[in-house]
Amino acid sequence: MLESAPEAPPESPFRQLALQGAAVICVLSLAWPYFGWIAQPLPWRETSFAIGGVAFVFATLARQPWPWRILHAALMPLAWFFYPIPG
Repeated sequence: MLESAPEAPPESPFRQLALQGAAVICVLSLAWPYFGWIAQPLPWRETSFAIGGVAFVFATLARQPWPWRILHAALMPLAWFFYPIPG
């Protein structure tokens, strides 16, 4: 009579990439036109923190576990911080 619910599909790494990509597109789609109109360079440090914040919000809305939320929030600021090291 009562059937059990189907098993949830395993988490895909593409879902994590999609969350991070959506945050990047969201922030840059707002920032590029603004800084283009006022003819100033894009402040990458502040932009990376904004991307991290939006990624955290998206991960929270997607009900990701807390370790993933923190990772999404820290990924882009850490990428900005460590970018000059290899060069």
